[in-house]
Amino acid sequence: MWWGYSPPLDLRLEIHESENNCLEDPVEFLIVGSADARHITKTLASSYMHPKRPIRFHVIEPTMEQVARSILLLSTCLEENLGLQEATQYYLEILGNTLLRPATAKYLVRRANRLVDIPTKTIECPWLSLDKLKHRDRDRLEWIFKFWGRATCEGVPVVEYWDRRVRKLLGTRYDYKDGAFDWDFHMVLKPRGHKNLTIQEYRFWRNNGIAFTWLEGEPARSNPTLLSNILPQGDGFFHYAYLGDITNGPYLTWALDEETEDKKNKKQKLRATDTAEKEVLQVIHEIRTNEPLCCELVAAHRDPSILNGIIMTEMPDSEIEQESWSLGNTISRMKETILWKLIPDIQIIIHPVTALDNYKNKLEFMNKFDVVWLSHNMTNQLGNTAPLLKTGGKMLIESRKFLTELRKDDLEKFTKDLKAQARDNGLRELIDFDAEKHVVARFCKC
Repeated sequence: MWWGYSPPLDLRLEIHESENNCLEDPVEFLIVGSADARHITKTLASSYMHPKRPIRFHVIEPTMEQVARSILLLSTCLEENLGLQEATQYYLEILGNTLLRPATAKYLVRRANRLVDIPTKTIECPWLSLDKLKHRDRDRLEWIFKFWGRATCEGVPVVEYWDRRVRKLLGTRYDYKDGAFDWDFHMVLKPRGHKNLTIQEYRFWRNNGIAFTWLEGEPARSNPTLLSNILPQGDGFFHYAYLGDITNGPYLTWALDEETEDKKNKKQKLRATDTAEKEVLQVIHEIRTNEPLCCELVAAHRDPSILNGIIMTEMPDSEIEQESWSLGNTISRMKETILWKLIPDIQIIIHPVTALDNYKNKLEFMNKFDVVWLSHNMTNQLGNTAPLLKTGGKMLIESRKFLTELRKDDLEKFTKDLKAQARDNGLRELIDFDAEKHVVARFCKC
């Protein structure tokens, strides 16, 4: 729910651009259910390698909490007054950790306090459009940002929520949970090709929801961006407990870096955390500078002795997690200016989830998009999104390859059902898709 299960894609590589293309016409991408805006981030980072052309990203997420997280993560990547390393670690912690370092938590409070003005248009955000959302959806966004700032200061027992989910999932196996986690790691994730994830990282995340750890500080503050169904009640808020993924992890996006021959020759082994850090650092650098990052500078500060293990082995004291901050009152009086990277001809347009049922019958959106990307849990929307794709356009669908709860028979059924759905909606296979081998299925509209 809070992160994807496939690597980020440069979506412009999915279309054929030539001198015959009218470079003044915008490229239209529809992204449904990606949860973390990774494809937008990757495409923006790679834009300097393509001809200059207007790009419109149309985004549909099942919940407004996912929309708010995407806005926050994009803002972190585009914010010029953050250091590269600083922005990278903020991004990864907010993406996949139940607990944040104090510095990251303070950043989250400041940003939530500022982003709350986007839905009311009292802050100028040139890269984002919420015009397609209804007023109640914009109100929800405002509530969510307010809740994040308050909950970070006051503390919420997110690790306790996590443990309840683990207990419910494992039942009588809870007392032997490390054995269950080891089974999923060795018998599912590693055989299916996840090369960078270490058993120490995976087991630690399965126990408490902390995926990314560094030497620079200890995570101790709750991450409220992982909570669901946030609603105002009087002077406060209601929220559901943690309802997201507790079996697969946020390592299946930025940490799925394939081994190159150069890496094999050097026998270089990185933790998934360091691989993800390298990838996000490079993307943020490319967005800011429009040039690649020198490989020698990536993770140059990392001690080789920690690259193949876990840095944290124990959880912080729960009293630290729940300690109330007075930071909220101070920051509520400050309205610092966010300096975003100016990216001309780029627009990110958020649409309501109800658009999936409505747009297929609207001439404005029929045959509109060059590329449509669907998450693995939104394949039931294939019939609604296929009419929106241009003739010759590409439909990209996330696979379920790395989901630990699925076995071989489940993946075979997913492959068979997806191919049948695609044929029924006039889509032709570009590759012979197999959910056990591929992370993305590619189809073309005939």
